[in-house]
Amino acid sequence: MERNPKALALFTEGYEKIIAGLAELGVDTNDPNFVDTAQRAAKGFHELVHDQSQVRHQVAEMMEKTFPAKYNEMVISKHNVAFGICPHHLLPVLYRISVAYIPVQKVLGLSKMSRMVRMFARAPILQEDLTHELCRTLHEDLGSQGAAVYIEGLHMCMAARGIGAHEARLVTSAVRGVFLDELATREEFIKLVTASHPTLV
Repeated sequence: MERNPKALALFTEGYEKIIAGLAELGVDTNDPNFVDTAQRAAKGFHELVHDQSQVRHQVAEMMEKTFPAKYNEMVISKHNVAFGICPHHLLPVLYRISVAYIPVQKVLGLSKMSRMVRMFARAPILQEDLTHELCRTLHEDLGSQGAAVYIEGLHMCMAARGIGAHEARLVTSAVRGVFLDELATREEFIKLVTASHPTLV
């Protein structure tokens, strides 16, 4: 994903102010370790937040580059680990995301499913909204029989500050089409993505 120079410059200005704030807290910001920290931090933050116009363009291209469907059962890409940030505190979120759909005429390459998940996650977006956007895309844009998404999130805004609930995970799910209409299909999805569930940190 290409960097947006204007956004990067603004992020750098912001981190310069944060470093000035650290100095007010008694931190020795003249320490050599702080040289070019604002620039490095800005680049790191930009990696967590992709240019949304580029994301939309690349996802649209993915939806155009599909394969003819010869399979009409559930397709699942599970336990994709992705990073994003919380829009309320701009702190990192670590996600484990499982997505599924049942094709009609076209299927996505498996690498595209994982890539799309990670691209959508890299934004200041609520986990609930991320869940629904992924589900909507796999159902409406792909033209599937239905789609389902299951996300587990470790939020630094809750783990590293506030109540310090580092053991808590936020779980969200969304279903569309046949996953919404048929209980057995929905239960099969949940069972498959939660079976042998690895620990998220």
